[in-house]
Amino acid sequence: MLSRYIYRKSVAVIVAVCVLILIFALCCFPQLPFISEERTKQIRVGLSWSHEAQFAGLYWADKHGYYREEGLDVEFVPYTGEDLARALVDQKYDFALLQTDTLILARARGLRVKAVFADYQLLPTCFFSKKHANITKPEHLIGKTVGVTYSERYPLLAMLMKKGINPSYVKIVERDPSLGYSALADGSLDVEAGWITDGETVRAAVGEYNVIYCYDYGVNWYADIIATTDDMITHDRETVEKFVSATARGWRDAIANADEAALLAEEYESSLNESHLKHVLECSIPLIFIGDRPLGWMDESAFRNAQEILVKLGTLQKQIDVNTLFTTEFIKI
Repeated sequence: MLSRYIYRKSVAVIVAVCVLILIFALCCFPQLPFISEERTKQIRVGLSWSHEAQFAGLYWADKHGYYREEGLDVEFVPYTGEDLARALVDQKYDFALLQTDTLILARARGLRVKAVFADYQLLPTCFFSKKHANITKPEHLIGKTVGVTYSERYPLLAMLMKKGINPSYVKIVERDPSLGYSALADGSLDVEAGWITDGETVRAAVGEYNVIYCYDYGVNWYADIIATTDDMITHDRETVEKFVSATARGWRDAIANADEAALLAEEYESSLNESHLKHVLECSIPLIFIGDRPLGWMDESAFRNAQEILVKLGTLQKQIDVNTLFTTEFIKI
């Protein structure tokens, strides 16, 4: 009996010592591969708008674990009206979705931000009006009141200038997108800007409508450009490569599973309408994947086009090297 007691006691002491050694090792040497958990890097992404199906590719990559497979834990932050380029430089975000003009203007004022992926290959910005108003081309905007947000002003000005129309002939005012096109419905605005994806919302507000598309008039800028800082690209290339790779994979699979992908936005904002979400992604896919280039692709012509307009408007004082605005090195061909 005594020997059995001594044996059990010895085993208990050995187990206790092993546990203490393991605890000590975890505290002092957490980097040891045989005792450490797989770690993930926290990533914050500043979105260009509130949660919406236009971000379906990013949501798909998140919900299906593509970012996690790359060792990234991603948080999406809806747009609040802040200067996203400045927030990038201030390290509030690791990545942010900018527009072509906001990227150029940010770089021009010394913010070292750069595009690494373009969600939309064609600009979704367009201009809605009531059907009976017969506003069907840029010339018809002369003398009209047009409502725009921050991301819609320069595409409008660019379209007018492409057609040789002096922007002063058009009354351009700020619009409130939260009103759901009621200003267009009640006549406060003759024309209201938006994205192609807003068609159902416009129809609900005004019935039949006309629409003018920017890209039909040579304003072929990118939209929802994923940007980061030069510093991030230089000092943490691996994270940029992983994020871009997972995002491209997310968009590829979201496009292939559009109805399912569209509804993922509900997991970030439960109040969204399912038919609206499906409509948004259905309209977006032809602008995101246009068939002749890889997802996310960018070339200098779109940036040069936008920069020339900004210089002509006097918004940009001098041209900058457009090749400093973007890189395609992280996009797999």
